[in-house]
Amino acid sequence: MGFSKESLFSNISQRKILEYNTFFSVMLLSILVSDVYFLLKYYSFYSPSLKIVATVGMGGLFTGNLLGRFLFSKQQNHRPVVIISQMAYILFFLLYILRNILMPESDEFFLVLFFLFKYSIPAIFFVAMLFFGIMLNYTVRVSCNDSVDKMQGPDRLVPIMLSGMTAGILFSALLYSFAVSLLFAIPLALLLIPPAFLIDIPYRQASFYSAEAEEDKESGAPSLKEKGSDAALFTYLLFLCMIVYAYLGFSSINKYYGDQIYVNLAFLLLLFIFMLAGYGVGRFIRVSNLYIYGQSFFPVGFLVFLILLMSFNGQMEFFWGILLFAPVAFLLGLLLFHSIRAVINQYENAQRAVVIEFSMLILPAPVMIALSLMYLSNLWFYGMICVVMIINVVIPAISIINTDISGYKKGLYFFVSLFFLPLFIFIILFFKISLDNNAYAARVNNFEELRTVNYNADYIRNQAMVTMNGQPVFSVSDSVVRNYKRALVPLALYNPAGKKILFIDGNQRFFRNPVIGYFKYSLCLDELSDRDVDYNRLPISGTQKYIPDSGPVLNFIDKNRTLFFSIVDIPNLLDQNMNAFRFSSEYYEIVKKHLDRKGIFAQVFSIPGCRRELLARALTDLKRSFKNHAVYYFSNVLIVFASDDGKALAVNEDKYEQLISFFNAHGDLNRLFMNEPHVCSHLAATRLEGILPGASGMKLFPALYLVQPDKVRLKKSFIDDYLSKNRLIMEQIERAPDEQAFIQTLAASFLNDDAVLSLLKRTEQAEAREDYRSETRLLFDLKKQAEFKVTLQSYVLKMLEYKEKYYYNIALNFEKNKKWSEAQDLYRAVLTINPDNFNAHYRMALLCITLQDIEGSFSYLQQAMRINKDHPKVLMQMGVLYFSSGKTEEAIEYFNKALQQNEKTPQIYRYLGMCHEKKGDLYEAEKNYAKALAADPNDTDTKARLEKVRQQIDKESKKWETPEQKNESDVEQDAEMPLPVSKGAYDIRLKDDELSLPVIDPITGEEIKTDKNTEGSVQGSQPQTVKPQVQNAEKK
Repeated sequence: MGFSKESLFSNISQRKILEYNTFFSVMLLSILVSDVYFLLKYYSFYSPSLKIVATVGMGGLFTGNLLGRFLFSKQQNHRPVVIISQMAYILFFLLYILRNILMPESDEFFLVLFFLFKYSIPAIFFVAMLFFGIMLNYTVRVSCNDSVDKMQGPDRLVPIMLSGMTAGILFSALLYSFAVSLLFAIPLALLLIPPAFLIDIPYRQASFYSAEAEEDKESGAPSLKEKGSDAALFTYLLFLCMIVYAYLGFSSINKYYGDQIYVNLAFLLLLFIFMLAGYGVGRFIRVSNLYIYGQSFFPVGFLVFLILLMSFNGQMEFFWGILLFAPVAFLLGLLLFHSIRAVINQYENAQRAVVIEFSMLILPAPVMIALSLMYLSNLWFYGMICVVMIINVVIPAISIINTDISGYKKGLYFFVSLFFLPLFIFIILFFKISLDNNAYAARVNNFEELRTVNYNADYIRNQAMVTMNGQPVFSVSDSVVRNYKRALVPLALYNPAGKKILFIDGNQRFFRNPVIGYFKYSLCLDELSDRDVDYNRLPISGTQKYIPDSGPVLNFIDKNRTLFFSIVDIPNLLDQNMNAFRFSSEYYEIVKKHLDRKGIFAQVFSIPGCRRELLARALTDLKRSFKNHAVYYFSNVLIVFASDDGKALAVNEDKYEQLISFFNAHGDLNRLFMNEPHVCSHLAATRLEGILPGASGMKLFPALYLVQPDKVRLKKSFIDDYLSKNRLIMEQIERAPDEQAFIQTLAASFLNDDAVLSLLKRTEQAEAREDYRSETRLLFDLKKQAEFKVTLQSYVLKMLEYKEKYYYNIALNFEKNKKWSEAQDLYRAVLTINPDNFNAHYRMALLCITLQDIEGSFSYLQQAMRINKDHPKVLMQMGVLYFSSGKTEEAIEYFNKALQQNEKTPQIYRYLGMCHEKKGDLYEAEKNYAKALAADPNDTDTKARLEKVRQQIDKESKKWETPEQKNESDVEQDAEMPLPVSKGAYDIRLKDDELSLPVIDPITGEEIKTDKNTEGSVQGSQPQTVKPQVQNAEKK
């Protein structure tokens, strides 16, 4: 090829040095970006920290590119700019890595800096990206030159940059996966120093021509510029589509697998690796204009990825879900090679540099900034898909129409490219997509489980796990809610009346703890933002006792200069699994600055929901930051009180009287504690050693955890001491002479109730484990102890009354989820507490039918009749059981009794008709079938039975008109045998809004509808509809 070549690399080694420098520069940038991402990832749940950093970083890269172009064009000598930019970039990287060494007193300087000065990290990141942008402008510009060894710079630059990004992410992942210090990246930074001084490629070198080029020029051959091409347009379009499709794919993976660090990391790695693979394969595919019409494959490929992802709905492992995007990433890489090659072949050096610089450095910045700042709703997501797919099809189509390719090829192109339309329509219709303004990737899931929760009720019926970006954030259960309330009551013992309290509560959007409102002069901070949880959809909490403030924790503390006597930190489950900084000495030191000199800091932990490493670190750093400690344990909640003042956690008569006043002022606390000694008996330790088995505080690294955390298991000796030792509070009493009478009274109180307090704590442990049998047994043990103890008797009776209702409703939920055995255990527990619970007997009877225990069903129905012998549902169900067992007379008796109770339903008349038909009493059968059909004209089964009986009656009447003698078998041939078991009876359906007790039809497995006026149920409960299966004969 004889065209003029400008700015040839006369020294091939210079090109290799430039490529070496590019690889390690991009790798260091990838490590830096990864570390900032890991550092701030957690806080993106509460504030747009990552979006701010990403936006500012892209702005820095964009500005650096423009600044580099300006500097290199104005400076005749490019080397000073190259050296200064590269050395400044390396210096920033080293300072970032060495931050904790340069400031040893700070565990994580950048996190503190970020929260105290919101734009500090973005500003630092902007400067680093600015210098990198200057260097990248130089690299792209000189890489667009030709080399004497025929190696094209631009098509080598792209895979080198992709390889550098992949290597940087892998390097960071390995460091953080094994908690290795980032100091190991220092040698990589040092490797960049020699190239800064060795690179000596002019930004704009004087042109010289080869002999072949001179001959081409003399022969009048057209130049590349004269040939003209659409390569620039399609290169810009490709980079735009690459960014948009990667963003949409990333958002879709987040939607189904959560915005997790390891998920995002795996997606980026897969994207770069398969783009590299596609780029490499592209070298071996020789198809003209592939960079044009190949873009029409993007819409179909992306929609297929979306269909598969939505079909599996996050059920497959996240790695395989991410792998669904691999074909799209491969196609991106493939077309990227052909697009770059087209630019190389169709433009001279200067023009190709402009095209590639615009594509790689200028175009992505505003697009990525716009995407990062966008609120991605369903409407925007599918709207963006539509727009980019139309662009992918229409612009190449215009180009193809104007080319000379054959007609069938054009037709084939349009057939393939327009195939995205039916796919898109299929997605919208089949998956019932709502094109609304709701977030595409919902941050909080299972929140609807809370909408019916009434935290002021006697018990919490719901059980669910609310997640945020795929991570658990709040566990909904009766035990957790009760223990979160209990955990704050000991604060009344330590916080003096009239002193200010700050509650930092990460659960405010899910559970408004009423105990917070019991403390006067208290302020509550809700750290979740409105964009995470709709503020108008709070759970039912009755009258709000307080209105919380909102905002990031450290920002709030920094702006609020008030000194608090007590600060109570209640991290949610997301905090306790991902936010290592929240449990560091650095955090505790910041909080201490806003504590009164004699003040108290308390932190609440969920057991076993907290990550073990973070709990171990918290205990270690609390010990380091505070001199005195008190640990209270409430079955699945641990609260640690800490203070530097020796008397802050001491107990005297005044403080104890304060607890008594607090207890008496809020009557609902009587459902949580028997009395004040019961509260104090939960003091489990006054030292922070010996709580976790073999655990020590970990070094604080950014939270990258590739596996699910181990459940926290407290040390066995700690639990044993907690259960057996109830008087640890006596060790905290001030030994002043005037306290002797109080000490003796309190000691006598604990001595008198020692066995009871241990039983109470064991009962609470069983409650937290959901060991209902043990809990019931322990409650009855307490009931025996309560014979001569009025306070205990009152508390136990309240507990038994509450547990009866709670067990019954949890059993209904078990039935709803077809957990028959668990439901039976709970119904038995209900009947242990109250043998006269009518609903529980009836439900057990239905469960026995479902489990083919007809004898058990009869037994429980008889017990239900003992309580209410005239209940129409029980009478009818007894009739159904007797009928299905072949005992027709008994069935008729019970059906008639049900009719006497005004249970006049179509089903009962149908059953009576079946009974009389079975007996051979056809006229009674006809009469009852007619009544059933009159009540329900649409019942085809009853209609068929009625016609059959009437035919038999006609046949009987004709028998008397003819002398012909009928064979006895002919008379009996139509007699109906005992009804078979309905296979549909296992299709259990529980309707939460149905207040009636169901009756089961053994033929259809359907609920027999009854008169609403005769329904009965336990007050406050919601019995459910069950479709059990029955046997044909009663067990003998």
